[in-house]
Amino acid sequence: MLRDFKISQEEDSVVWRGGGQGIFGVRHAYNLLAAPNTLDFPVRCIWVDKVPTKAAFFAWEATWGKILTLDRLQRGWQLPNCCFLCGCEEENVNHILLHCTVARVLWDIILALFGVHWVFPETVIEVLLSWRGSFVGKKRKKIWNSIPVCIFWTVWKEEID
Repeated sequence: MLRDFKISQEEDSVVWRGGGQGIFGVRHAYNLLAAPNTLDFPVRCIWVDKVPTKAAFFAWEATWGKILTLDRLQRGWQLPNCCFLCGCEEENVNHILLHCTVARVLWDIILALFGVHWVFPETVIEVLLSWRGSFVGKKRKKIWNSIPVCIFWTVWKEEID
């Protein structure tokens, strides 16, 4: 990988890649922060072959943080916000699908089957954006790509039943 790398005598420099031909500008920085970046939405990680449409749609909603969890249902109501699966933390999208101890057991089993050790990101969208499977081979690639959506759906079905 480094064999083709050539050392040059040029000074290192910092280049702004947010617009303005490599020159930093406050307007460009503000526009990057203020405008939603649709390029970083994991569409291909959600709409995967062999995944039921309702599971993919649920993953879509979860990625946007729009599933009905207790933290979203409390508008105007006084409900105790406690995860129904573990009873330890407040219920929100990221807790239920990623960080709940019950969901983590399922994640750990699946990742162990593939021999993967992984540090979980904080949010659902970060999990989908960082879900890579270059090490699984062609035969298991479709299965690997469907895992997050299937786990999200399985955990959610357990939560509401």
